[in-house]
Amino acid sequence: MLRILNLILVFIIATIFYWFGLMVFAPLELSVNMMLAFSIVIAVILPQRYGYTFAFFSGLFLDFLGTSLFGSHALAFTLLMVLFYQVRDKIDFKECIPQMVITSMLNILFILIFGLLSKIFTGVFIWQGWKDFIFGSLVLGLIMPLFYNITAKFLIFDVLKKANEN
Repeated sequence: MLRILNLILVFIIATIFYWFGLMVFAPLELSVNMMLAFSIVIAVILPQRYGYTFAFFSGLFLDFLGTSLFGSHALAFTLLMVLFYQVRDKIDFKECIPQMVITSMLNILFILIFGLLSKIFTGVFIWQGWKDFIFGSLVLGLIMPLFYNITAKFLIFDVLKKANEN
């Protein structure tokens, strides 16, 4: 039960960063997927069932906010977590460079999966543009160490320490 409450707390913090990111990057016409970054952090630290759950509900949250195909973010985030959990143990995610590279690559894959899902279900490939594809992924990769350190130092390891012992 403690882990679920902690995941809800992390989700609230992620939504605050998401809204802050919208305020900062929207004038630059850049979409930075903060919820994906927090889903990756949860997937690094917690077992699979929590990572999948957090990723699904983060995507569902974005589906409620957006005007795109409902469920596409949730499905894309969950598929990305399946892929991420296949390589998670092979990556030293505590170092900055792997965090940046993996996050940027997963964001690029998210954009492609999102477009493919829209093509499958609506017949139209939704392309977010080269600016988001390249610079959005780059910016997300560059700020990922900040998210990881904030979450790991001040939230996850302190708050979830007791939960991980159970």
